Amino acid sequence: MSFSTEVKNELCRVSMQRACCTRAEAYGALLHATVFSHREIRLSTENAVVARRLQALLQRAFFVVCEPQRQGRKYQIVVDQPTQIGRIFDALGYDRKSHVTYHLNRNELEEECCLASFLRGAFLMAGTVAGPEKKSHLELKSGHQSLAGEETSLLLDLGLSPKLARRGGACLLYFKDSASVEDFLTRIGAPHAAMALMEAKVEKNLRNTINRQVNCETANMNKTAAAAYEQIDNILLIKEKTGLHKLPKNLFEMAEVRLNYPELTIKELGEKMDPPVGKSGVYHRLKKLNQMAEELRDRGE
Repeated sequence: MSFSTEVKNELCRVSMQRACCTRAEAYGALLHATVFSHREIRLSTENAVVARRLQALLQRAFFVVCEPQRQGRKYQIVVDQPTQIGRIFDALGYDRKSHVTYHLNRNELEEECCLASFLRGAFLMAGTVAGPEKKSHLELKSGHQSLAGEETSLLLDLGLSPKLARRGGACLLYFKDSASVEDFLTRIGAPHAAMALMEAKVEKNLRNTINRQVNCETANMNKTAAAAYEQIDNILLIKEKTGLHKLPKNLFEMAEVRLNYPELTIKELGEKMDPPVGKSGVYHRLKKLNQMAEELRDRGE
């Protein structure tokens, strides 16, 4: 099951208690129907749950009874009786004798709850959303530019700012930022889906943070290992050319500890000294040993 299907199934569980919101949701679905004219209304979906929701919306909002019919992969809800179409047109403020112009009757969407319900119906028919494992993307498809423009205005009224694009002959309203996708889903009645996206985003950010920390620690370990290798190489050169016993006591002890504990960090080397030496002291002594080895190399010894 795709994430879009999961979202739509969640939306179909939203209660239809308020008559104004039920009509607004049906309105959103109808304006994104396959056919919406004064002769025929045809709603198509591959989702059986959505088909049953559409059936219930038409019955509750307009007292139109239509049984979904399975045709191939899709369920079709067809309204072709003039009296039923007339009932729908009258309820939504359209002239039943003329072709539908794809504009919004804002009188049907005066309350914010009705705006959200309208968008829920539109999304059930024409919306898709990427799952948590993918990059954030939600889109609402319309075959009519004027409708897309008015739906943009609706979204702006809700504090959402969609982008508009064209794909083929269709207009797309879409969001690519996760916060807007989550807000949209929450507003239209899919808070669980929004939470799944939020949790995935938090998990991804946490995983990225851990990876950065691991990479940083690995780089530090590599740097420490490279420095230790250079120090040991230099100490062995001094041992071979002049002998460690000729070194001052503090450098001799430092050289012995470094050779005996090649895996230790600067701080840990200092703790092995007697008495213990701080990091700056260890660093200074190792630097002195490195300089002595370089002088031996420069003299060709």
